[in-house]
Amino acid sequence: MTYSPAQAGVMTGEDYFTSLGLIGGATGMAPIISANKTMPSADAYASSLTMTITDSVQKYVQSGSANRQFSYDLGGSYSKLLVLTYFQTGTSYDAQLIGASTNTYSGSQATQAYTQDFYLGGVYSGGVSSNQSRIYKNVGGSWSTLSDDTSIYPTCRGTGAASATAPVYGAAMYFEEDVQKLFLKFGTTSQWFQVLSTTDDTSASFGTVDYQTVVVSTGYFSTDTGRMISPFYVWGAA
Repeated sequence: MTYSPAQAGVMTGEDYFTSLGLIGGATGMAPIISANKTMPSADAYASSLTMTITDSVQKYVQSGSANRQFSYDLGGSYSKLLVLTYFQTGTSYDAQLIGASTNTYSGSQATQAYTQDFYLGGVYSGGVSSNQSRIYKNVGGSWSTLSDDTSIYPTCRGTGAASATAPVYGAAMYFEEDVQKLFLKFGTTSQWFQVLSTTDDTSASFGTVDYQTVVVSTGYFSTDTGRMISPFYVWGAA
């Protein structure tokens, strides 16, 4: 995947997110991760995932149906985050979801589990009747859906499985105290646009408003394959 700096600016949507007052200006938001061409290695990932980076592509292959996520340690605590990247759904039923956790992991390798407290947002394709965009919350392993929209999701096959030939799409999540927003971008002709917005009480849910980790959730079934593709950006403010 190659692109010029001008294209990269469009892909990261910096003008758009600045116009919304989420980054730039007096927001205090500064880049924490700025991966334009080479994807960084995850700091922790599920034991059921095989992770392979080839330049701008992070490929993940699932070998088990439990514990299906990887994460990036931000190296500090942030009260606000904007997380943005691109995905190709491959064969992932759960498609891909991005989020932020108030917890962190020490060390690396296959240590990631669903014991974190986090928000996740993105597209879900669990069957013909349940294809949707969704924002989740996980508190100590207990899941709840904060918002969903069944009218928008990436191209899927008739069986409900994500399409191996579906185009690459962009997903972004914004987090601050009591605010969670999901944005999507479909293809080169699409603008970034807001899909879902929720107002969950972050402090009441997690006991803190500070985020330390970016989380990516992958497919559910044991043969799922997906790809996370640069640009991968994280902006944050303390």
